[in-house]
Amino acid sequence: MVRHATKDDFAIIEQMAAKLWSKSGFPKIPYKAGSATLYMQIAFDQNLLLVVEVGGEIVGAAAGSMAPMLGDSDVYIGSELAWWIEEEHRRGGAGITLLQGLEKAAKDAGCNVWCMFYMQSSMPVEVEAMYLSQGYKLKETVYMKDL
Repeated sequence: MVRHATKDDFAIIEQMAAKLWSKSGFPKIPYKAGSATLYMQIAFDQNLLLVVEVGGEIVGAAAGSMAPMLGDSDVYIGSELAWWIEEEHRRGGAGITLLQGLEKAAKDAGCNVWCMFYMQSSMPVEVEAMYLSQGYKLKETVYMKDL
């Protein structure tokens, strides 16, 4: 079951954020406890903070944000900020359920376009295949450099 997160869920989402960060490919930047709270609050305020439960246990969370598009300020684009499924619940449908819930929440919030990302350091082949199976198209590629 997917549902909008409550403030009571912030602590477990924070734990998941730390796990996500460990897979992020930023080894020079250790996870700082509490850092995910800002992301959670932004997503929460825009009704784009969700959790997925299996058997009454939260096994995943997703956060997003939205803003007007550069080319047309009447059109809103949303973007995933974080998306995590506990490893033991991957390949069981919880990820797609959470993704579909996030898309619905984004549409309900007024988004016309939704963006999802994946990290090269965490199951890129599997995640890309899942996105393509859900109708996503590759539009941009991101390159990063430590400064």
